[in-house]
Amino acid sequence: MSRTTFKELKERADSIYQRYDAHFAGKARATRDLELLDTLLADLEGVIEEGTSQINGSRDPAIVSLLEMARDNQQVYRDERQAIVEAKEAGPISEEAARVIADANLVFGQYRRHFAGKDRRTRDMGLLMEIITDLEEVRARMKALVKSHRAEIEPNLQIVEDNLRMYRNEAHQVEAAQTQGTPQEQADLLATLANEQFSLYRDHFAGKSRLTRREGLLERMIEQLKRARVGMQRLKKRGLRSQANERNVGIITDNVKLYTGELAAIKEARAELTTEQIAGSLGAAANEVMAEYREHFAGQNRATRDLAKLSLMCDQLAEIGRQMHAIEVKSPLEMNAKNLDIVSDTRTMYEREYREVEKAKVGA
Repeated sequence: MSRTTFKELKERADSIYQRYDAHFAGKARATRDLELLDTLLADLEGVIEEGTSQINGSRDPAIVSLLEMARDNQQVYRDERQAIVEAKEAGPISEEAARVIADANLVFGQYRRHFAGKDRRTRDMGLLMEIITDLEEVRARMKALVKSHRAEIEPNLQIVEDNLRMYRNEAHQVEAAQTQGTPQEQADLLATLANEQFSLYRDHFAGKSRLTRREGLLERMIEQLKRARVGMQRLKKRGLRSQANERNVGIITDNVKLYTGELAAIKEARAELTTEQIAGSLGAAANEVMAEYREHFAGQNRATRDLAKLSLMCDQLAEIGRQMHAIEVKSPLEMNAKNLDIVSDTRTMYEREYREVEKAKVGA
């Protein structure tokens, strides 16, 4: 019998991870199939046994990394199995309640990545206000369900309320922090905040298909750049003499003009397509992000992974999910609904992986 190659072993492991993500990540536990999970656990045990036999006393880093990921996921799957058993014993939870709870956790994850423990002076106020709006929408959905799903929704609604208060307070704290310091320090900070918007443009718009770009994100970026420009101009009126500050005002003005033109081009491009065509383009864009994740994260040593890259993938899928959700609200499509479920579940998995990579880096 021929020996299994590393490539074949990695493909087997990746297939298990993908099946798990498709059938378990972000799903209502009481509705999950324990037999399928047991099959995945057995398959994963086979990968671990084969990989262990291939090491045979050596320290091949590729095999070691594969085994570390397999064992980490094995423990995750075992923990999930126990949670599913407990959920089934506690009684069923509706898919609707499970989804709104999952959506709340996605908002918490985005806040955590971008704001928790970060320097308030450098935070994106536009993003924070968008997160607050998202959580307000989740709260409204929970309130609509609380009477019919009190046991599942009520404790989670309280968590949402607590986080909303925290986020609103954080917005006041960020705003206050961004007005501290000498005039020159404030000018330097405004330049940094503007540069963050330029980075967002490169990450989410430069070289990307206009058919899948969210107008609301670009509008938010334009507003944040205008806000920075107003602050720079105010400093000048108050006596700051800085060539760099004046130059930055011009750079922002040029980019606002560029972004405004791009916004018009995006609207024009999307206006020429049907809702079905836009939905299809969004599905393809999601597949590209997922393919990049498989290339850079699936089966890799978590301690060596790039957290910034993973955070960007979370945000890119969030942008796609927002647009899919908008289609569902205005013109529901079966294909889009299925893709939205996949994107939401994948986002849940990526947010969880972000936390695992963080822990692995601390351990390393």
